[in-house]
Amino acid sequence: MGKESDTLEKGLQAFKLQDYTTAVAELEQATMEDHEDFKAFLYLGAAYAGVGRYNAAIGALKRAAELRPDDARVHYNLGQAYEAAGVPREAIYEYAQALRINPYYTHARTAYSSLKTRTSAHNSRGMRLSA
Repeated sequence: MGKESDTLEKGLQAFKLQDYTTAVAELEQATMEDHEDFKAFLYLGAAYAGVGRYNAAIGALKRAAELRPDDARVHYNLGQAYEAAGVPREAIYEYAQALRINPYYTHARTAYSSLKTRTSAHNSRGMRLSA
């Protein structure tokens, strides 16, 4: 194993142990060592989300999506990050992308339906203008 894979493995191990702070540090290093490592960017995005850094998560996950645009997981995770960051329109789009790629992706379908329902309910309570 090379240095890059050792760094990635340390980051993945920390992530699995839910030590997101360590995972972020290791996975940031892994992405610097290899700008084309899909797995490093995917897990870095999830680790950033684990420490509440949603904008950073979105950035890392967008890079993962550039590397593998047809991976449903990355779009689902982007949806999760956008939703946590308070950007529901983008979250709905990413969930829809995940479902376009894999119509049987249960987590994406549940998240999409739930968010659509919540945003529809919120919008229906909006201000009405009188004539």
